Amino acid sequence: MRNRIFSIMAGLLVIAGCAKEAAPEHSPADSDFLVLKADWADLTKTDMNEGNSTWEAGDKITVVYDGVAYEYVAGSAGETTTFTSTAGITSYDPAKSLVAYYPATDVAGTIKVESEKTLTFKEGTQTNTSCAPLVGTPKDDNLKNGALSVVFSNVFAVLELRIDAGELAGTAKSIKVEPASAEDFEGYLSFTGTVDPATLAVTPAENGTGNSLTLTLPENADPKQAMTLKFPVGRFSTNSGLKISLTTSEGIYSRNVYKTGVTSYVQKGDFFYARHLAKPMYAFANAGGIATAEDLVAFASAVNAGESIVNWMNADGKVVLLNDIDMSSVTSWTPIGASNFTWASNALTCDSGKMFTGYFDGQGHSIKNFKMVCENSTDGAAWGLFGGLGAGAVVENVVFDESCSLELKATAQTDCGIVAGMAWDARVRNITNNASMTFSGTCKSKRVTMAVVGMAFAETDSTVVSNVVNNGKIVASDGGSNQNGGNAIHIAGILGFGTNHLNSSEIVAVLDCTNNGDIESATARTSGIAAACNRYTHLRGCKNYGDQVNTFNVKTESAGSAARIGNITCITGAGSSLYDCTNYGDVISTTKGAVAGIICLVNNDDAVFENVATYGRVITDRKVNTYCGAFFGQCNKKAEFKNCVCGGAFGTYNNGDYQVTELTADNYWDYIGQIGANGVNATKENIKYGTL
Repeated sequence: MRNRIFSIMAGLLVIAGCAKEAAPEHSPADSDFLVLKADWADLTKTDMNEGNSTWEAGDKITVVYDGVAYEYVAGSAGETTTFTSTAGITSYDPAKSLVAYYPATDVAGTIKVESEKTLTFKEGTQTNTSCAPLVGTPKDDNLKNGALSVVFSNVFAVLELRIDAGELAGTAKSIKVEPASAEDFEGYLSFTGTVDPATLAVTPAENGTGNSLTLTLPENADPKQAMTLKFPVGRFSTNSGLKISLTTSEGIYSRNVYKTGVTSYVQKGDFFYARHLAKPMYAFANAGGIATAEDLVAFASAVNAGESIVNWMNADGKVVLLNDIDMSSVTSWTPIGASNFTWASNALTCDSGKMFTGYFDGQGHSIKNFKMVCENSTDGAAWGLFGGLGAGAVVENVVFDESCSLELKATAQTDCGIVAGMAWDARVRNITNNASMTFSGTCKSKRVTMAVVGMAFAETDSTVVSNVVNNGKIVASDGGSNQNGGNAIHIAGILGFGTNHLNSSEIVAVLDCTNNGDIESATARTSGIAAACNRYTHLRGCKNYGDQVNTFNVKTESAGSAARIGNITCITGAGSSLYDCTNYGDVISTTKGAVAGIICLVNNDDAVFENVATYGRVITDRKVNTYCGAFFGQCNKKAEFKNCVCGGAFGTYNNGDYQVTELTADNYWDYIGQIGANGVNATKENIKYGTL
């Protein structure tokens, strides 16, 4: 076998045109058969911790090579491992098909999600070791030292549920998972069939799918203590969620989870990506909630430690406020879901900490006397009531009383929000903020955000910020920064910075939000609604009533250096648009700022501005239509403008002695803003004077 593998390698080297003779090779573990070195491309087994996994010694795979099946066994545990066989592949030709399947299958090429399964737990815990099907394919031209590298990918999603039987009577026997509503359920929960290793598309066998899963619990399971169940599920989507039924020796008890809907996979083109659906649902626990400040602090600590949060959940699995919470006794605060992030090349990475991925419902209650002071000195921190909100998280129905305040004194890159510093594939809705926000930190040439939500990021799902009202006043110093690009200090009433993953078309949606708070800012990007719509950020139905005075410290006529200020947003990038948005507030620049009533810089050809209107005053010492104007500062893109309105007034600051011209149907186009050669759709027909 070793001689045959060496011959293949030599041939590959000759084909590649290598003139240098290959060094002698040695087969790993002195195997007489082809050795497989296994990595994973996406998530792997259900035995995962925050999306990471390791192989275990003894794991078995089926390898189908040139139509013949072989069984291989892992020799060690780890993120990578080597699989060997006592009767494996004796020669390998990369021109022939090789596909590996985990777990090992009885029928070559068949992948299963069993409709009935008996769960096992690791000794001393209730962490299930049930494993999801994986498919492995070789890397190109990678046979080395007698070992072939194979990359494994998830075929089906992993559903993670945390179950607590509370005070239910009897001994737990099994749990059944099925659609909450058959009418809106598409797909299947159990599966037998085949998979295309190139795309991970699946083909069911005849009678190979089912709409329920039954999980038989081991005798040592004690569901009166919260237990975690992890198991593979088929490909499905549902708006009504799933029904979970717990069978005990005394009866059957049912609850619904994922009530806001769930999809178990993501399809991008022809390729299918499985999802790890971690949902901290305690479906049968006694109703709980947060009643005091001590409860809220304890809840935050549990989330950050990865511990059970069942004590603060109601019967629907939501963490709820039971009444108004007085935080006057809390003198320091660690956010719920304290975490650190790196955003680079339009990709986001959670470097440390645990994001909150559950459901938090304030039930309309107020948080009072909450003095939030962020003095972060570590780049990448997310800070607020919540630090990081992860995939599927919902925060809703919370009021921040005017006795609350947020002081951002960071000396490092920080995303900071009254509700959350970072929202990643998450939902924030029905929030009223009456707390003031103040930035007085120092952060040169690094991004800082401050708003109700600091930064929103979309990757595998949309991030939605909806029905948020800010009434709090905003004050921001320059922080020692003279930046007006992505590394600027971004201050806004609703959202500091919205963007998505480079390879995603999911959007950040800011819907039906209102800013009433006045703004005094010395930063280059400040806005009533969103400071930066960086990528695929849509503002819809938003209104700004707050007035803004901007004193950015760079006094220059240079468009690339001055402040870029708009009372709805400062800039739109790729895929970003505005619909049904209105500005009523004034914006005043005392330092030759590039300012406008709606947006300073239209920076993408695919932008749409539909039913957008401004009625406020724009005042600056910059010459009109030189990167400033009543509607936009500059438009040199083929963006669409549909049924837009420009009203209000335009004036010269003149050291506070305003010289203001009211706009009329006859003169408004003289103040509309700078239109470049490519701004062909910025016309009087598309942007009119008057009212919507």
